[in-house]
Amino acid sequence: MKIILTVLAFALALPSAVQAHHGTNGQFDSSKLVTVSGVISDLAFVNPHAYVYVDVTDESGEVATWNCEMRASSVLRRSGWTPEMFTNGTPVHIEGVMARRDQYGCYIETISFNGGPAIERYAQLNETQIEELLAGRSATTAWGDPNIAGDWAAQQRLVGAISGPNAAGGPGPGRGPRPGGLQLTDAGEAYRTQVIDADDNVAGRLDCSPRDFFSDWTFDQPSNRIIQERDQITLMYGFMDTKRIIHMNMADHPADIEPTWAGHSIGKWEDGVLVVDTMGFTRFAGNRSTRSEQFHAVERFTLDHEAGSLTREYMGEDPLFWQGQQTGQDVVYLADYPWEPYACDDRSVE
Repeated sequence: MKIILTVLAFALALPSAVQAHHGTNGQFDSSKLVTVSGVISDLAFVNPHAYVYVDVTDESGEVATWNCEMRASSVLRRSGWTPEMFTNGTPVHIEGVMARRDQYGCYIETISFNGGPAIERYAQLNETQIEELLAGRSATTAWGDPNIAGDWAAQQRLVGAISGPNAAGGPGPGRGPRPGGLQLTDAGEAYRTQVIDADDNVAGRLDCSPRDFFSDWTFDQPSNRIIQERDQITLMYGFMDTKRIIHMNMADHPADIEPTWAGHSIGKWEDGVLVVDTMGFTRFAGNRSTRSEQFHAVERFTLDHEAGSLTREYMGEDPLFWQGQQTGQDVVYLADYPWEPYACDDRSVE
């Protein structure tokens, strides 16, 4: 078994979609391609990234164990990947890029088993048709509201390779406008700088905690679960195990809200649209969002039963930390894999 490292002089800009979670640019050097051939010795099928451990024997007989990063286990399962694919002792051949600070670390772009065909990192090994997911599903609840209960997930984002001359380009990390063009006020920028080091694209991301109130609903595309009752609706996120209770029997927020990361939500149906108002947040700063206790969010969920989709329009405002409002829209679909706990086990800090 051999290991081959090829350094290519590519001046590459990583796609922002890949950088967004753990700062791929900070951990891996996309200009240094690596080929790893060996046998599987272990597997960590975990979130936010799964790892396969490969024993590589060099020409002198010395064995080195490589740890090569894959996608989150929750989205690998959605795509049809299983732990059984990675049986110990299985010969594998990996093409990827080198880790910056680990001489035996890599980011997998393709992997092949037992001399078989190369499987791309984002390969979808199975697909479920929407007709199968809609079979026997009612458009409304027993009490007449749109039926939004069940497991929902965003379409998987297939961003492709981060190496080579055809890699998708995108802006790198840095200061300036936040996602969606949102600018922080001086107070917001000062708080963010106080909490995290803006020049370190790994700091603040390796703590197994939620990242952003709005985008966490679709981030990394794991399956979410909605439990719908007449008096309350529960949102169980597939990313970082966020749980939100939407109180459907309250006209107003209580005066004595205890602040939390996810805030306090009240909801009502307006012409078939679920309108959710949330406030009562704790302060937060990270690489993907910064907000104060004055943050206020409004979401509107619209069901398209025939398409098996749930569209959310959202608006956020924070007069203390934000210049203007944040608005956006996303869509989730009846999931092709059930919700499961995220159970974050971040191996990238090892």
